[in-house]
Amino acid sequence: MVRTWARNIALLLPLVAVVAWVAWRGGRTREDPAAVLAALKAAQGPVLPAAAAVGAASAAEVAGYDRETLYEFIDGAADGYLARGFQRCVATTFAFATPAGEIELAAEVYRFGDAAGALGQLEAERPAAAAALAGLPAALSDGNVLVAARGPDYLKVTAFAPGAEAARALESVARAWSNGGSQ
Repeated sequence: MVRTWARNIALLLPLVAVVAWVAWRGGRTREDPAAVLAALKAAQGPVLPAAAAVGAASAAEVAGYDRETLYEFIDGAADGYLARGFQRCVATTFAFATPAGEIELAAEVYRFGDAAGALGQLEAERPAAAAALAGLPAALSDGNVLVAARGPDYLKVTAFAPGAEAARALESVARAWSNGGSQ
């Protein structure tokens, strides 16, 4: 009987030690929930706001591109993006209903390896007559094309037809994107 107890204790001691170690280790490596959420958002890739968030009547299906497929989307200009650390891209077309008719915008968000890549692409594609938009840091528009940067992400929105309504729609997309998808 003494041998049975000794054997049972000998079997349980390693198990108790492992449980104690896991509990001790788990208490020491607790991550800050805000830091975990920020890391998860960064890992998810670039995001475009929903049509309702930008005030659009509709949006086409979002297409995604990576380092291997970027040439399919922007053949001829992909080298500049890749040189600045391009990682991923999402793109769609928004349609806005206005009294003058429908306005369409092509919207693209590019994720770079760091903020310097996004800012470098913004400077490379900055429209010649672009002006800064009030309340939107690192956002420039000439009324036909809007470019903006936020961290490692670069937004480019192009109106298919210029005009005052198109300029308002461009700014609406930029504001929603800047606010994380809400107006």
